[in-house]
Amino acid sequence: MADRIQTLLGAERRLLADISHELRSPLARLSVATELLEDPEEREIARAQIRRETERLNQLIGGLLEVTRAEGDPSHLRHDTVNLHSLFLDIVHDCSFEARERQVEIRYATEKEWRVEGDPELLRRAVENALRNALRYAPSGSAVSLDCKSSDEGLLIEVRDFGPGVPEEELERIFDPFFRVENDRNRCQGGAGLGLSIARRAVELHGGHIRARNGRPGLLVQIRLPLSVAAPAIV
Repeated sequence: MADRIQTLLGAERRLLADISHELRSPLARLSVATELLEDPEEREIARAQIRRETERLNQLIGGLLEVTRAEGDPSHLRHDTVNLHSLFLDIVHDCSFEARERQVEIRYATEKEWRVEGDPELLRRAVENALRNALRYAPSGSAVSLDCKSSDEGLLIEVRDFGPGVPEEELERIFDPFFRVENDRNRCQGGAGLGLSIARRAVELHGGHIRARNGRPGLLVQIRLPLSVAAPAIV
């Protein structure tokens, strides 16, 4: 009973931290969209983005609650058929505001359409947080890439930036909650150190794993989902 109570209290603390972290980007995009309302040429695009971000905020809160529930009780994990190509296009669209503001190009490529059995919101959290992390550290005028392909171990999703990278001895720790690399990568950009932690938890709930390595230049985040989860989409 004591262990169970401790687990629930830990989940509650993580939930509050996750919500405070995850609200930042959609609120920032809403702020940008609100400013664009003053420009007649951008007004309709801004209105559409505001509606989209409002809906995403509702989905986001629900998704974070799902992470917490699934960690406490795996039976809460959804098992929908998720078309990853559609999911990635949606993520790239949502991140395009941040990319444009930072003058960074998002490059997305995939061998084919893939589908997985899992929780669409948790999978979205994993990939979007990795992409947002890449955008945060990508130099102005550069690009970040999102790629999806099959591998011997299953399905491989890769997100890469061309920023300063991370010291080798700290690569494993960037997925720990609240961990911040003590170099220019984080001093310049800030951040609470929760995005990649949320991504790891979402991936592990699907039986996969996430790792990072230096791309020289930049950081490469790799998400692997097992073969039992991944299957090619019928198109």
